[in-house]
Amino acid sequence: MRPSLASLFFFLCLPLLIAISVFTTHFQTNISAFVIAGDNAEEILLASEIQSGTLSRRYILSIDAGEGQQVSAAFTQAWLSQLKSISGVVDVWATDEKRGALAALSALYAPHAAQLYSRHPEQALTEILTESALDERAAGLKQALLSPQGQMIKKIAVQDPLLLSLNGFKNLAAQFKNQNDTVSQYANFILETQMSGMNVPEQIQIQTQINAMFATQKSASQKNYQLDMTGIPMFAAATQSMMETDIKLVSIISTIALTLLFLFIFRSFRVMFWVFSLLMTVMAVAVIVTNLVFGSVHGMTIAIGSTLIGICIDYPIHVLVHAQGMEYAQRLKIIKKIFPSLLMGALTTLIGYVALGLSGYPGFQQVALYTGTGIIVSLLLTRYLFPKLMMAEAKVVAPFRFIAFWPAFCQRHRRSLVGAVLVLSVAGLVQLDRLQWMQDLQQLTPELDYLKVQDKKIRDRLVSMEPGRFVLVSGDSLEATLQRAEQVYLRLDKVKQTGGLEDYFGLYPWVLSEQQQLKNQQVLLSALTNEQRDFWQHALQKQGLSVQRLGDLDYSQREVLTVQQVLQSPVAKLMSSQLVLSDQQNLLIIWLTNHKPEALQAALADMPHVHYFSQRDMLNRMAVDYQQRAQMTLLAGLALIALLLWLRYKSILLTLQTLAPAFLAALLILALWAWTGEAISFLHLVGFLLAVAICVDYGIFYQENRSGHLVLTYQAMAASMMTSALVFGCLIFAQTMMLQTLAKVVSCGVVLGFLLCPILIRPK
Repeated sequence: MRPSLASLFFFLCLPLLIAISVFTTHFQTNISAFVIAGDNAEEILLASEIQSGTLSRRYILSIDAGEGQQVSAAFTQAWLSQLKSISGVVDVWATDEKRGALAALSALYAPHAAQLYSRHPEQALTEILTESALDERAAGLKQALLSPQGQMIKKIAVQDPLLLSLNGFKNLAAQFKNQNDTVSQYANFILETQMSGMNVPEQIQIQTQINAMFATQKSASQKNYQLDMTGIPMFAAATQSMMETDIKLVSIISTIALTLLFLFIFRSFRVMFWVFSLLMTVMAVAVIVTNLVFGSVHGMTIAIGSTLIGICIDYPIHVLVHAQGMEYAQRLKIIKKIFPSLLMGALTTLIGYVALGLSGYPGFQQVALYTGTGIIVSLLLTRYLFPKLMMAEAKVVAPFRFIAFWPAFCQRHRRSLVGAVLVLSVAGLVQLDRLQWMQDLQQLTPELDYLKVQDKKIRDRLVSMEPGRFVLVSGDSLEATLQRAEQVYLRLDKVKQTGGLEDYFGLYPWVLSEQQQLKNQQVLLSALTNEQRDFWQHALQKQGLSVQRLGDLDYSQREVLTVQQVLQSPVAKLMSSQLVLSDQQNLLIIWLTNHKPEALQAALADMPHVHYFSQRDMLNRMAVDYQQRAQMTLLAGLALIALLLWLRYKSILLTLQTLAPAFLAALLILALWAWTGEAISFLHLVGFLLAVAICVDYGIFYQENRSGHLVLTYQAMAASMMTSALVFGCLIFAQTMMLQTLAKVVSCGVVLGFLLCPILIRPK
């Protein structure tokens, strides 16, 4: 039989379709975009900053010289010089670098001394403007002018004789000194890149060059130093590497396994070519549609979506089993006869994947669209194109022994088998109250634990801030945000006094709100009476300092220091990680050291637009939220599937019979998890819903038995079951725990549902 024009046109268009899907699709691997979605505007903006902002572009590099040793200045200077030559590196600086701050003191902060000297001006001035305090300041000024930093102090003193601009920086220096006294064997650096941390290919090149340059410099200096790195780009690179490995491994294993299974079932390369051509079309269209809707296709979507093969192959398999060896006219007749069952099965499966998209897990929205598109395309191609691809000379494959044996065995021993299933189901229901829920989403990524350990080790060498816990202040404008932050500082000071917080790092002394700056200046000018000016001039004379150059306390500078000015100065890199700016909203991050979370939460509870933010707590909230949504989704999905079946059969008994294999399969698997004590997550519930949606197809096919040949129907179901179980089962080889979870739940569910159909359903 010669191929039809439709089939020739199809095979000519297929390479073009595949090329479009490969070369026009933007593939994404950012795991945070797939996993995390904030519940409010602040969390959404913060997530965006983590994905593409300053936070995402920075590495922390830490050199360990060994116990009792220090990293030599010569080694550091040579290495940093090499790092700055790397293409894509914006800057590298030591975490305790003072050059930028020292230069900014005279150029940027000294002119605004009257506005930035304190957050508590009344209290500060009572300690500054007394006669004894002014004498001490004059003595301190003389000592500073004679120090190695005398030239810098001279520039400041001309503008700020009382050195008020140094007040806040003295406290900051004391904070860092207390934190860093015990870590002298480490040299820590910040490296900032031009591209986002999620630009993995370029970040991997930078990481490779960093390691290579360190090894070269280490060899040249003959030092036994060790380099450790952390930062969002490290996690992004590790995640992409893991996902690429998973996608390649799962794709190769599933393709080989599916090919062998298909040849084993149908014993025909030609048949395999027909079906796989259909599947490639389905996958290409699914990729193109997903890219059009979302602007990109995530790597996890491809990995999870590869299971689409096991579902979409069901429809041509049913046609092959029922229509092989028939002429075209007969083929169309039998396909038309069984198509209502295929359509109903596709609708129930679509319900499962739509529910998957509504489960609350951000990336599953893509998976739902991807697989939903594939199911629709596969169904339409099976109905209207596949009959024209098939050749009449294809031979009918005799069913396996088990295919004929199991339905007959179930019919003979139905009462006993139904009783056994009921007993197991009741026992399973009893076990459900022992289910343990996974409350920490970080347990879903144990494969990245080594990076988490390294990240903690490196951060412990720095100021002991907790990177995943901070206070988040938001506002519509920068001024509103700064004013709120200053109110937060007051609350945090009280928590420090009661022992609930060791310390915190806000934006002061780098910047204050305009309101606070104007208040500071007003209080200072009001307090600077002629008497205080006389005290100061007398103190200068006692120290032998120039009254003419330093005696005029002119603090009438009118313009306030703005955040934009600071961000355009050398100190920007020291505070930019604490600001997230956008047109709609601004975020200010206050870093925390060791603290009691409950004390901070209580202190900030009544402050609007202020949140104590804990990454772990947010993930845990999301885990609970996803769990609740998944439970509702599972129930809603089952209810919608049941309604669809009732509308079709107009019989509650037939509806329950059709649903029973899928429902009891999920119940028994849930009971098994409860009995073994293994904690389950919302992903398990999502997997159960997918298993139910697929198993309902088997119930529909077996219940309706549209061909009138029960063995053929069960043979088609067996082939569908094996391909679905195999494709989902191949996910077990992935490193990602999420994929492994879906592999175990769905594979076990479809096998069990298939075996339960002849027990629980009396076919037509």
